[in-house]
Amino acid sequence: MAHIFDTLKNDGRFSRLIDIIQTLGEEETFRGEGPMTFFAPVDSAWDAIPEPNRSMILNDKQMLSHLVDFFTIGGHKCTLDVLLTRNVVQTVEGNIIAVRKTEKGTQVDEAVVLEGNLEADNGIIHVLDSVPFATLSQAFEAYAAAGE
Repeated sequence: MAHIFDTLKNDGRFSRLIDIIQTLGEEETFRGEGPMTFFAPVDSAWDAIPEPNRSMILNDKQMLSHLVDFFTIGGHKCTLDVLLTRNVVQTVEGNIIAVRKTEKGTQVDEAVVLEGNLEADNGIIHVLDSVPFATLSQAFEAYAAAGE
């Protein structure tokens, strides 16, 4: 088995996310001890963000850093069953995300889990079909507050 970073890199669905993690210099974080839970939007999720918002986000390291923190639950390796039992979880950024069953399947905020419980040496990955809008707006708020 590989660590979260290498699992994402070897998978083929996460080239944008790998670029973001490398741009931030966070490879070692995702190769670190763990445990952690990581929500990983596929490449098409990033492509679905309308321009010029996508360019603004992808070219701003501070915004990307907030987003990566919103995708991470530190200190816990949470399976989908555990997340559904909890219903809400706190991310590294400090905000709460909702995890629930809907007619679309398991959702993390508005994003649908395409594949859950992808095991890594230092945690677990849940593959998302989109970048949750609530996450984007919360990251933008955190970004704006940091600039004040």
